[in-house]
Amino acid sequence: MDSLTDERNTWFNAVRSEDSHNYSSAILFYLEDATKCVTRGFLSRAAMSATCAASCLVDLEDFGDAVDLYSVSASLYERNADLAMGRSIRESLWMLIHAYEYYVLVSDHESSDRVSRKYEELATRVDRFETRTIFEVLENRKENVQIAKSKLKQNAELQQNNITDLQKIQYSIRGFVQLVRTNAVEKPEELDHLVYESESDFNEARIVS
Repeated sequence: MDSLTDERNTWFNAVRSEDSHNYSSAILFYLEDATKCVTRGFLSRAAMSATCAASCLVDLEDFGDAVDLYSVSASLYERNADLAMGRSIRESLWMLIHAYEYYVLVSDHESSDRVSRKYEELATRVDRFETRTIFEVLENRKENVQIAKSKLKQNAELQQNNITDLQKIQYSIRGFVQLVRTNAVEKPEELDHLVYESESDFNEARIVS
């Protein structure tokens, strides 16, 4: 319990900053938390922090950097889905859905198609009578994703230069993205265990509105 209430806990500091509309501070805390999670092998938790940082960037109208973070978050969800497959099919399917959502959000069609095929194959192996595609599974959430995608696409070139600590934020983003894309974590200490009710609800609430 002490670790959850510790003022040094980057996640709670990020949430407090975001709730206070101090988005620049929240972004830096979320990125710090995401980086720590990646180095420890907590990939889905890292993805969650990164998407929260991206949401704050959208609030600051820094859409280009937000797209980078949504993209790398999708790759983290996909990677952890592959790792989870040998232990929990449910977790793997859950993370593939989130990976697909964020790939669609950033218009990465090749990756979204790849994840869609993974999802369909895995779902069919679990239930031979399951014939729905990932598109049908996501139907009730697709509208939010498409609205967010439209907003990002329309404003992709817009960026506010008066953001507090912009240079520091962009440096942190580049470092985090590089950490993930260079496969810095090959053998996670332990695989993430997800709490579906809280994490899925939280991700839906944090996606760009």
